[in-house]
Amino acid sequence: MTLITEEVLEHRHKCEVRQVLAWRTEDRGKALEYLSKVKDARREKLERDCRTQWERGNRGKWGDWR
Repeated sequence: MTLITEEVLEHRHKCEVRQVLAWRTEDRGKALEYLSKVKDARREKLERDCRTQWERGNRGKWGDWR
C-alpha cells in the first residue's frame, strides 16, 4: 500500500505550477485551457500560486520556486 504524504502532494503541486508557467511562456491559451479543467479549491490554489510565482519571475524552469 502506498501512502501519499503531504510532502508528496506539495511536490506535485509545485511541479504542476511550474508546468502551467512553462505553458504560459509558450502558449498562454494552453495554460488557460488546462486551468479551466482543474476543479474548485485545487484550482484556486493553483491559480493563486501561479500568479504569485509569475510575479516573482518564475517562468517554469525545473526546480524554480520563489
